[in-house]
Amino acid sequence: MRVVITGASRGIGRATALKLAGDGAQAFTLCDIAYLDELEDLARSLRTAGCVVRTLKADMARPAAPAQVIAAGVKAMGGIDAIVGNAGITAPAKLAELDLATWNRIFDIDLRANWLLAKAAYPHLRRSKGAIVMLASMAGVMPQLPTGAYSPAKAALIMLTQMLAMEWAPDGIRANSVCPGFVHTSMTDAVYRQRKLARGRAKLVPLGRVATPSDIADAISFLLSPGASYITGQALLVDGGLTRSILNHVPGIAATPAPKRRR
Repeated sequence: MRVVITGASRGIGRATALKLAGDGAQAFTLCDIAYLDELEDLARSLRTAGCVVRTLKADMARPAAPAQVIAAGVKAMGGIDAIVGNAGITAPAKLAELDLATWNRIFDIDLRANWLLAKAAYPHLRRSKGAIVMLASMAGVMPQLPTGAYSPAKAALIMLTQMLAMEWAPDGIRANSVCPGFVHTSMTDAVYRQRKLARGRAKLVPLGRVATPSDIADAISFLLSPGASYITGQALLVDGGLTRSILNHVPGIAATPAPKRRR
């Protein structure tokens, strides 16, 4: 498998590259805009495992960047079998106070860049009968305050992925999105270092814990694998049951005793 991964330096992107390499992927094109020393460290690990690796610094807010990443990937790998659209940003804010520049930047990176990435890769994915996984969020499935433009952008990304799935299914290309819940990454580490807050979040999750990047990488790997060859157009929640558990938190319901049987 020849894979392009954006936002690959840390967290879910890094874990996905390592998981796919462990599952037999032979070549990677990895890009990010920051933490480039960590990106090169990841590349060294993959090369040690026998993989061909091309790394790039890429600002996915630039309209030309996605096509440049794809062109570099094709040159380095000889083609593309899979894309993982992981690059994304957030900027919490109330919508009434959000400025236009922040709104546009979030949509440019979280939505437009993924469309342009897929568009540039289309002829190569058509040849390889490849697959796409876009990283959305539980915040794209249910509104989450105060994420500002983030929830709308991730909701649009889910629909973009479903549109790609429907348009490109006749070409043998599959497209799905993964919607993580709470995940402890380097970006969220400041939150999870607060033990009381971390315990509170874990308690909300029916499975009783916050996800690791590897949990999300496992889902991505599955959706790219032959085992998911009949799955397309789906938005897979990987959240430990969190977004389906709202009724479990309604006061009074869980405490209501079961009716006693009459003898």
